[in-house]
Parts: sequence; structure tokens; C-alpha cells
Amino acid sequence: MSSLYLQHVRGYDPLHAGLFMLPMATMALFSAPLSGRIVGTRGPRAPLLIAGTALSASATLQALTYSTHLSATVLFTAYTLFGVGFGMVNAPITNTAIASLPRSQAGVAAAMASTSRQLGQALGVAVIGALLATDTHLNPAATHPHPDPTAFIDGSRTAWWLIAGCGGAILLIGTLTSGHRAQPTAQRTAQQLATKETQTTVKA
Repeated sequence: MSSLYLQHVRGYDPLHAGLFMLPMATMALFSAPLSGRIVGTRGPRAPLLIAGTALSASATLQALTYSTHLSATVLFTAYTLFGVGFGMVNAPITNTAIASLPRSQAGVAAAMASTSRQLGQALGVAVIGALLATDTHLNPAATHPHPDPTAFIDGSRTAWWLIAGCGGAILLIGTLTSGHRAQPTAQRTAQQLATKETQTTVKA
């Protein structure tokens, strides 16, 4: 969506569009290992809250200010926040999934988390792509289809509000599932699963 906006609405060539999005990639590069360190020392709560806040703030900022002449400062700020949120979210999700199951099922938990992540990304691309295609009336049969700028901006605002809602969901779920009250529940669940696995192994 951002690459279409920068190239077809703002008129930038691919090189300049990539430079505009460089803050997003840079912040994701630095925040991902930082997230892993925070998870290892303090648990998944802080990275989840940072990720949800950053993603929601980035999407809300773009939903409120999106236009054909949006300032570079706002774009850089939004892309920086999005990069921070994207980089922060992966490590705590994987850690939480693994911690909720016995060690013997750590591989299953990691696989489920990875599959869910990939499925979510695929659905996100499909849903937002369909939303933009519907709102901007793109013609797939055209040799070089270009969206109508005004319609594209309107469709993008809806898409950014949807992304802001997803960020808010991360913030809410992260708050509820990583607090002091949720940790004993996760530990009891892991113990029960470990007990059932032991009983099944003994019977076999």
C-alpha cells in the first residue's frame, strides 16, 4: 500500500519510494533483536505493549493525515513507528506461545505461532488489497493500472484504520495475557498439559 502511494500517487520513482520507506526497515532491523533481549530479561509484556502502541500510533497518524501532499516529516514518523512495532512484535509472540506449553511441545508451539503469523500476513495482504482494489476501481486488464489518487486516499484511510485496530488488539491482548494475573494461569495450563503428556506416555 505504501509503495503504491509513493509511486502512483506521489509520483516518486522506485528508488526514492524505497528511500522514503527506509526508516521502516531500519527500525525493524534494530528493534527486532532489542525485543528479543527484553523478552529474555524482562518477559514479553514490554515488547508487546510497545509493538501495539507503535503500530496503532503509526496507522492512526496515517489514517488521520493521509493526503496526496502529505509532508515528508509525517511519513517518516509514521514509517519509523511502524518499523518499531513490526520489529518488536515477533519475539514476544513466539516466546508466549512456547512458554504456554511443556518443553517437549516447544516445537509444536513455535510452528503454530509461525503458521499463524504467516496466515495473518497473507490474509492482511488479501483483505487490504481487495479493499483498495474495490475503492479505487483498478482495472486489472489495463497494461499499467494506476489508481485514482482521490479514491486511493479514501481506500487507504479505511485500510489504515483497520491496521490501527489490529495494533490496538495487540496492545489489549498483550496487556491481558502478560500481566501478573495471567502468568499463574499459563503456568497451570503448561503443568496440566505436561501431566497429561506424561500419563499418555506411561499408558503407551
